[in-house]
Amino acid sequence: MILEKEERILNCTSGTITYTLFYKQVKNINLRINNNGEILVSANPFVSKETIDAFIIEKQEWIKKKQCTIRHKPALIEENHIQLLGKSLRIRRICSKHPLVYYSDDTFYIQYEKKEQCEKLIQEYLDQLCHDIFYDIALLTCKRLKAHHVSMPMIKLRYMKSQWGNCKPVQNVITLNKRLIHYPVEFIEYVILHEFIHFIHPNHSKEFYALIQHYMPDYKERINLVHKI
Repeated sequence: MILEKEERILNCTSGTITYTLFYKQVKNINLRINNNGEILVSANPFVSKETIDAFIIEKQEWIKKKQCTIRHKPALIEENHIQLLGKSLRIRRICSKHPLVYYSDDTFYIQYEKKEQCEKLIQEYLDQLCHDIFYDIALLTCKRLKAHHVSMPMIKLRYMKSQWGNCKPVQNVITLNKRLIHYPVEFIEYVILHEFIHFIHPNHSKEFYALIQHYMPDYKERINLVHKI
């Protein structure tokens, strides 16, 4: 629960840093850079702003490096290429009376009647691909966790700016970021397992990560796959 929100600007040795501060009932100062390069910080209301500013100044080099990585990340969908399941595919457009989207090992094909249809055809295809792949992985993950009496949740899909997924145990709902479809299946499997484990441990405790490691010993390597795109 957010108690207060404030935008703060700091003049650091590496340049000006603007960050959004969220006051929450948390133990530590938490720093996150979202997919747009925005700096998000959460802290307990009892922590002074001076202390939080000092924390950001201490982390300024890491922040700038992270933002630089995000800025120079290739676009997931460009005019002639698309990133799909971790692979860069060349887009080939074909005028046809029968609109259709499909792909091979290295090419993403779009058949269209009118060129202005292309963007809509791509989005509809990606939405369906998200539904099919994410649901299948979720179903298999749920079966693996049978011993913990985890039931199959409702899977929701949407674009999110700063999360790959989230879990609402009370509502039995997992929401997944549609952007995952651009990344390797191994990373998608990690994100979905991560959210399922929240039904067992609704936190990020040692027990939470120990259970992830039990079911996915290479989860740290899978997380790093997202930085190789």
